[in-house]
Amino acid sequence: MSTQTQETAPQAFIGVDVGGTHTDVSVVFEGRVERGKALTTYDDFSRGVLEAVEVASANYGLSMEEMLANTRLFINGTTVVTNAITQLRGSRVGVLVTSGFKDAFRLAGGPRTTEIDDHLQLNVPDLIDRRALAEIDERVDWSGTVLVPLDKEQVQAEARRLVEEVGVDALAVCFLWSHANGEHELAAEAAIKEIYPDMFVTPSHRVFPVEGETRRWTTAVLNSFVQDRADVYLTSLNEKLRSSGLEGGLAFFQGLGGGISLDKARQYPLGLLGSGPAGGAIGANELAKRMGKKRVLLGDMGGTSFDTGIIVDNEIHIDKNLELGPFMTGVNLVDVISVGAGGGSIGWVSERGVPQVGPHSAGSTPGPAALGRGGEEPTVTDAMVTLGFIDPDNYLAGRVQLKPELSKGALDARFGERFGWSTDEAAAAMHDLVVVNMANAVREVSVGKGHDPRDFLFLAYGGTLPLFASQIAERLNISTIVIPRNSSVFCALGLLSSDYVMRFDQGVGWDLSKPEGVGKVNEAADQMVEDAIAQMESEGFPRDQITVQRTGDLRFQGQTYELTVPMPERPLTEDDATALFDAFLAQYEQTYGKGTAWEGVPASLINYSVTVTGAQERPELSKASKNGGPAANLVRETREVFLPGERRREQVPIIDDSSFTVGARVEGPAIIDASDTTIYVPPGTTAERDEYMNYVLTR
Repeated sequence: MSTQTQETAPQAFIGVDVGGTHTDVSVVFEGRVERGKALTTYDDFSRGVLEAVEVASANYGLSMEEMLANTRLFINGTTVVTNAITQLRGSRVGVLVTSGFKDAFRLAGGPRTTEIDDHLQLNVPDLIDRRALAEIDERVDWSGTVLVPLDKEQVQAEARRLVEEVGVDALAVCFLWSHANGEHELAAEAAIKEIYPDMFVTPSHRVFPVEGETRRWTTAVLNSFVQDRADVYLTSLNEKLRSSGLEGGLAFFQGLGGGISLDKARQYPLGLLGSGPAGGAIGANELAKRMGKKRVLLGDMGGTSFDTGIIVDNEIHIDKNLELGPFMTGVNLVDVISVGAGGGSIGWVSERGVPQVGPHSAGSTPGPAALGRGGEEPTVTDAMVTLGFIDPDNYLAGRVQLKPELSKGALDARFGERFGWSTDEAAAAMHDLVVVNMANAVREVSVGKGHDPRDFLFLAYGGTLPLFASQIAERLNISTIVIPRNSSVFCALGLLSSDYVMRFDQGVGWDLSKPEGVGKVNEAADQMVEDAIAQMESEGFPRDQITVQRTGDLRFQGQTYELTVPMPERPLTEDDATALFDAFLAQYEQTYGKGTAWEGVPASLINYSVTVTGAQERPELSKASKNGGPAANLVRETREVFLPGERRREQVPIIDDSSFTVGARVEGPAIIDASDTTIYVPPGTTAERDEYMNYVLTR
């Protein structure tokens, strides 16, 4: 919703990112940025959120209640939906499906992986109990013409059976060709609501009205599957924030890269998937613009994973039709890939006797061995504590005391005894493995997409990545690394740089070799734009704050996958068929290589998409004055550290983050110690601070 503009309106902006290990908070108030961090509380996520807000509020000399009373916008990204899908723990979903298509969920489009061993070609997991699939006698053909009318009484009888006998607590309505005509799905939803008014129901065409029943139906089922856990989280957080004094706007961040209201989040909880990494990408792009940079490789390492992506010409790419593990979906997310390389990633030995790190994580419970919460397996955090990089007395500003002896014991038990390594050697091996894993991921999003990483700025953030950023850059020959101010909560800060966003897709199937079919496309597009603007206005945005972007998915006839190209911001004409085909050819060869286009084969516009954005007010960040001093004045103490690259221990200068002002300069090796992150400046690297208090490391 649009924020207030009166001088008396609250002025604070709060962004919250609930991660797998930590809950991060960024607060912007009166031009000043403060942060808070707490361990994620899985039994009640809102408890960790409020604890982190309380930490940030104390930095302003305010109580949490006073800060919330002064808050203009509170925006939250969460891993609740991601966790539900990853762990396959969600609602018990029942499905009403067109008769004869009950097995479509088990066939799942015939998915196969690149795995050579057929024994490893496993079926897609069953999200739905076979008893919870109810076949309904209805049929709509490819053109949207009703062939077999819907039987309302059959729908209600099957719904009663699913609820009362099978015990489902959410439903998905999945009828064939519903993207061409959704009236049967809507009628079924209405019939269900007559007998179960509070039942969560997802008609498949509402979440993904595009040809291809596997993706459309899986998206609908997953939306119902995650609704219970999402609703518990959304309701609990809303109630606790309001009771604690929040009167300003409350929004939830989507993996699509924009905010959404509480009501919209309840209707489409699947949209909350991947919200944390998307917030980081939005923040990274805004920071790049401030710095005058257009080409950025981003990295985010927290407690559970490492996320990376690429920004070219300040455009964030949206990954369409996401595959969530084995599940083919119609979900659209900011294009960020994740690997299991975080501070909590566990070190282990494979069956072949090869040391490995990740993807499994100790999370926040029990967490790394150093936390003393029962964790016995060595993690990346344990390795860095043992090497001397992390100050055990300053973890989370001293609120959590680490126990180095437990880290040493875990490393010795897992690696030392097995390979005859010293503790330092075991810890250094974990360091090297996790750096290689992250560097390979960055290489995948850069070199793998035809870009030379040496031409890019590496923007590194998260609570853990500043320890490894320079080593990753070294492997990719990247010369400049930027570690943002408030790096440890950067994704939370990135949420405050976002707008409200909603996306609408519609299958249109226009054969570009038959321009006369353009009327059908315009009819669908006009309706989508009208609906999109109306929905954004209902969120409180005036028309002059709303922008509409149109895109289309094209492919050669006979292909399975599409490429997305921009559409004119107007109704199409028959003459546009040639221009669109030419634009598609150019993008096709840019993507797959010169000469790869299918000569003589017509192309079709498969889907039309409309993305509507409501411009959200953003907080102003103040610049810092240039008053730095020489490096010698910054050194607080020295500490013995085992340097992994040099394979030796030496005394390394320790510098307080709070004393490192704009204009100061440090030559590595050095460690910059903040309350919630540690920055390593290796030998041969220089660290400075820019006017926005970001660290700029130059190799």
